[in-house]
Amino acid sequence: LIPLRNGWVLVVYGHRREPFGERACISRDEGGTWDVEHEIVLTSAPGPDLGYPSSAQLEDGSILTVYYQAERSGEPTRLMSTHWRLA
Repeated sequence: LIPLRNGWVLVVYGHRREPFGERACISRDEGGTWDVEHEIVLTSAPGPDLGYPSSAQLEDGSILTVYYQAERSGEPTRLMSTHWRLA
């Protein structure tokens, strides 16, 4: 969980059920409720060996999320990142 400059709270997590990948969700009320209807898909993955994401909001307001997963099926996992912005 990280607080964002606009007062929202961001959670980023590994989704270990099909479809696999890294996801994010926003709370606009300090974690009281989460906008699961607008879950953010950061990346897809070939299988469930993924996760442990960590995010930081950068000076320009964008978000950098680092996690581990395989890029393709059968490959070893590696550290990966997604640089993104909230719409």
